[in-house]
Amino acid sequence: MKLFLKIIIYTLLVVCLSTSTILLYKSHPEVQLAFVIPGLFILVYSMITDDLGIKQHIRSRQLRISRER
Repeated sequence: MKLFLKIIIYTLLVVCLSTSTILLYKSHPEVQLAFVIPGLFILVYSMITDDLGIKQHIRSRQLRISRER
């Protein structure tokens, strides 16, 4: 149930961030926002993948398998 709650919260976060980005671009089309907003999306993506454990590299899988044996 915890994982499901995290996914719902992160989905709402991404939707709110996307909506606010669109509204911000419409009202303030400055150049700085072109660099700030994608940076926020990258930070949110890295938080989500780290927290949910989506990113698993081959090396970490091999280490985990060798520890289990």
